[in-house]
Amino acid sequence: MEYYALSDLGRNRHNNEDCFIADEQNNLFIVADGMGGHKAGEIASKTAIDSFISHFKKKFNNKNFIIPKSAKTYEKKIRKIEDSIPQILMDSASYANEKICELGAKNNDYRGMGTTLTGIFIFNSNAFVVHVGDSRLYLFRENRLELQTDDHTLVFELYKKGAITYEDTFSHPQRNYLTGVLGESELSSIDCFKFKLQENDIILICSDGLNSMIKDNSIKDTLKKFQGKSTEVIAKKFIEQANKNGGADNITVIIIKV
Repeated sequence: MEYYALSDLGRNRHNNEDCFIADEQNNLFIVADGMGGHKAGEIASKTAIDSFISHFKKKFNNKNFIIPKSAKTYEKKIRKIEDSIPQILMDSASYANEKICELGAKNNDYRGMGTTLTGIFIFNSNAFVVHVGDSRLYLFRENRLELQTDDHTLVFELYKKGAITYEDTFSHPQRNYLTGVLGESELSSIDCFKFKLQENDIILICSDGLNSMIKDNSIKDTLKKFQGKSTEVIAKKFIEQANKNGGADNITVIIIKV
């Protein structure tokens, strides 16, 4: 597996409210896009990732007991571990949500802050995804690009219902209205699912600073053109393209090649 992660200020922001982690040792890759005044957005995104990672490692290590030598018992243990992962991911997101809310309650400057969180945990050739908000995870496989996550936004819900077109999502007046973030008193939206990885898959995790500047067809074309290049080259190309198209927001990209 090869990966590269990169975050950029963009062309119109004075501070970077995105945060990410690319932890190959623990096979965890996460993007969080914060929001809030007085630099609270960057506090929210960093708190989310730090809290999520701390909780996940603690709980998964408790579940990841010693694997026996017997093949039959090994398979049974592996299945048991896999079955536990989605709940651990969701519990870790809930824990991060609580920590953000606690900070907001203690400090008026942080009140109302929130963040997206979209991440992947790779275990036994499976990609386990946890997702809140409108950061995205794409899968590029056999020259096809598929968006794996649904944006937790009013506009994306309208798009899914067929009420607006894909083109409309870029200019809709409520395009920045999120229906789910970390930082709510009660976590209203969280998705968790898995898919089987295949050789030569490319996974793209990004904040909306990328996909709001580059349409999906262009993302696919770039991955087709540069799939033979290193993940570093691909990530830097996406940052360059997003900035060339306006760079209206912070841009964070994680590229993973299987």
